[in-house]
Amino acid sequence: MSTTPEHDPSAGDAVDEAYAARLVARADAVVDDLLSAAPAPERQHRRVMRRVEALACAYLHPASRHRSRPAVLELAVATAGELEALQGSGGLFDGDNLASPPDSSFTLNDLCLTLALCEASGEPRSSELAAALRRIAERAMPPIRTGGVHTPNHRWEVCSALARWYALTGEEAYARRVEEWLAEGVDQQGDGMYSERSPLYAAAVTNPSLLVVADVLGRPALLAAVRRNLEAFLPLVDDDGTVECVHSRRQDQHTDGFPGGAFAVQYRRFAVEEGRADFARAALLLQDAPGGDPTSDLAQTMARPSLTRLLPVAAPTPTPAPDRAVLAPSGLAVSRRGPQRLVVFGGSDQPTSPRIASGLANTATFLRFRHGAACVRAARLSTAFFGLGAFRSGTLEQAEGGWLLRQRLTAAYHHPLPAGARRDDGAYVLQDEGRFWAAMDFSRRSRDEVHLDTRVLVREVRDGVDLHLAFEGAATDWSLELTLTRGARVEGAVEVRDGVHHLTSGTARVLAGADELTVGPVAPGGAGSPPVHHQGEQYDYLGGSHATTGPRLYVTGRTPGEHVVRITGRSVRG
Repeated sequence: MSTTPEHDPSAGDAVDEAYAARLVARADAVVDDLLSAAPAPERQHRRVMRRVEALACAYLHPASRHRSRPAVLELAVATAGELEALQGSGGLFDGDNLASPPDSSFTLNDLCLTLALCEASGEPRSSELAAALRRIAERAMPPIRTGGVHTPNHRWEVCSALARWYALTGEEAYARRVEEWLAEGVDQQGDGMYSERSPLYAAAVTNPSLLVVADVLGRPALLAAVRRNLEAFLPLVDDDGTVECVHSRRQDQHTDGFPGGAFAVQYRRFAVEEGRADFARAALLLQDAPGGDPTSDLAQTMARPSLTRLLPVAAPTPTPAPDRAVLAPSGLAVSRRGPQRLVVFGGSDQPTSPRIASGLANTATFLRFRHGAACVRAARLSTAFFGLGAFRSGTLEQAEGGWLLRQRLTAAYHHPLPAGARRDDGAYVLQDEGRFWAAMDFSRRSRDEVHLDTRVLVREVRDGVDLHLAFEGAATDWSLELTLTRGARVEGAVEVRDGVHHLTSGTARVLAGADELTVGPVAPGGAGSPPVHHQGEQYDYLGGSHATTGPRLYVTGRTPGEHVVRITGRSVRG
């Protein structure tokens, strides 16, 4: 246990001067903005603390343009006062969650790191700032220690704050509470993903928190957990610095990709400390990608100087990922061939937890395909079957030379209650029928069921991918929605509304810069089915939406039957 930033025996090794200078320049730019004009009043405690952290790092860092500037220190102290004013009567902070131990822990992690940097700096003029930060922590940390959490990642954020405070104070009660949380075990799946499967929460919360606890309490098993998670994400890093997130159970599942800059420092740490060339390539690719936080990145390198050492490879940013990867527990497969990248997702929680909710994998996207700049950002299949909405597969199977996804939808018509279950007053039990609720005591009725079975076989072919769609059961409309590159131009299909096209026969071309996709050929016969995405009653009843935005191309038809939709890509040389 140490009251100073982490001891770093290798800090004297060769420094990546360009990387270190870039970190300082980015952080200085943040401080420039804070100094240029009085920032707007801020009620969000995490953002206020980030301002304090940015100012303190710039004031303390020997290479900063703001080193030892009195105006910077004065603003840092004043901003710490704003933070203190946001504390509730019990010492915790409010946000979306009231008097929240985990939300307060996000702020206290930054606070404790900043406090440690101040106290280790030997800069006597920072003592006023350190005293203000310590005063805030002394009120906040006791209720964080005794409080609870909401989500899996909250446990580790709380543990990190407790460990940082233990390192500063030596109070054993905080280390003991960390051990209580750790005794539950880290929620890591067999594929290396944490249970939330989210790049956002892995990069911003779980990985950095486990690293802090590992360093402070000497727990190498936690380092191993972070290493496994970073290995799992390697094949999900795309050339543009985004990280695949379709398999996530959190809010990032609804985005095209997570900005991977937040992973850069984590990959860098293992690269320099363990000589991992694959992690070094990822660190190089991601260090300038969106998603990084200049303040946090600089603070971490100040606490652990080895992060600025030269990486074990000096390559210009080659792709860090293997050509193929399968993350079976997450229901995810990724394949890369030259300029093409295919993502197939069959890990939905809908079949076992049939509701739309935070913490579940709700997305209807089952495939992404890209050839250079031309891409299908989201492929979604839906049917007009009793308002049950989109196709979501809970399984990903290797079959018939490709990836097989499945779904069974069931609706029912209910018969009269048996004589022994009838009531003269008609007051029957309010029950869930599977699609809706009604006071009809459904569980005691016999029923006639209607089924629709859907199979999607995704098979790679030369220059692209085939989608084999097979429907058995009820007769109804189906609709395949392909959400395309923003700004793409579509040729060969009927434009039914602005940016929305319907391919009723033949082929369509999707053009994006020097790259294009071809969709089809499609045989005539689906023109009568409307080009819409059937969201389902769970969205429609409350006026919700999970609609995608941007150009879209629809292929439609009628069930039952089988259909093949081919998507191929090529680069156009002018």
